[in-house]
Amino acid sequence: MLLLHTIITFHHSEMLSILIFSLLSLQFTAGSTCGDVEVSTKSYTTEDATVLSQIAYISEFEVKCNPASSSPGNLYALFKEIIVPVANVAPNKYQISWTEDLKTAQVGEIIVKIFDENGYAALKKALRNGDNIHEVEYFTTLSISHPGAYKGPCISCEFLAALFSLSIAYYAVHLRMKFVS
Repeated sequence: MLLLHTIITFHHSEMLSILIFSLLSLQFTAGSTCGDVEVSTKSYTTEDATVLSQIAYISEFEVKCNPASSSPGNLYALFKEIIVPVANVAPNKYQISWTEDLKTAQVGEIIVKIFDENGYAALKKALRNGDNIHEVEYFTTLSISHPGAYKGPCISCEFLAALFSLSIAYYAVHLRMKFVS
């Protein structure tokens, strides 16, 4: 009987400590949400595609939260109806990158929606239910500017060389015929 009482007492004290720990961790995560978000970005895109078949888009961004001790945690990007994780490269510094075929690459201002954990859960729920995913609240947006890629001259050097050599050959044959007659 004493052993059963000790087990029940231990079980209750363990449950109480788990409950207190859960409440404290819930309060800690609720207090560490990222408010008043300030995002600074640097974007890079491929601008010379003379020998490439794909255009690369890279955006590095830093997230500053208020209070400064909070962190946005894991972030996710919605890109062309696909959810992709955002790479965390340093504390509060993130990176997203992708490639596209040269023929179908986007040109101009590209807007990418970034979601935190809560937005990601809402986004997954909207996808599962067939709701409009563009109405889901997002964490922030990134703007990536791509002016287009230089694909080389309109006429290739090889074509010009062949055209030039054919014209010289024609002129030489024409002059030879003139001299012979």
